Amino acid sequence: MAGSTSLSSRRGLGGFAALLGGALMVVSVFLPWFSAGGVSFTGWDSVSTELTEIRSTGAFYQSPTFTTTPGEFSPFFTGLSILIAGVLLVLIGLAMMASLRGGAFRLPALGQFILAILAIVIAVVGVTNLASLYATRDPAIFTAGYGLFVLTGGAIIGFLGGCLGFLGDGKS
Repeated sequence: MAGSTSLSSRRGLGGFAALLGGALMVVSVFLPWFSAGGVSFTGWDSVSTELTEIRSTGAFYQSPTFTTTPGEFSPFFTGLSILIAGVLLVLIGLAMMASLRGGAFRLPALGQFILAILAIVIAVVGVTNLASLYATRDPAIFTAGYGLFVLTGGAIIGFLGGCLGFLGDGKS
């Protein structure tokens, strides 16, 4: 049985979807993610010292972001985390496309497994912000911007691309 040999194979389409999803995640960092008190914030704004000091915990991850209830869990990954995750997803897509039969290299089963786990973690990071916003926000303070929807869509597309590419025929 022939392995994945072209971009129209499962591995090729999965790689392209992961590449597209990662690119959407990267672009979303510079789009409006949410507005609070009439001021709009992009994903990159969430890395700034002023915003991270509001609810504190750091430039990569913030714990009680959208909630006004003390002690409530409201996770939020900043634009820096999303930028890194998006670039990693782009690299996963490129690796899948380059590992097609006759391509630059062969992707061993262990490598496929590690990249698939990484794609799952990236999807969780990408979906967490929108889910957290709608689960814990105070509607009078926080409203979602279209950048969070682009982020979530990119994470889901990248995840589905990873599933398609790595759970395909098992050959590279």
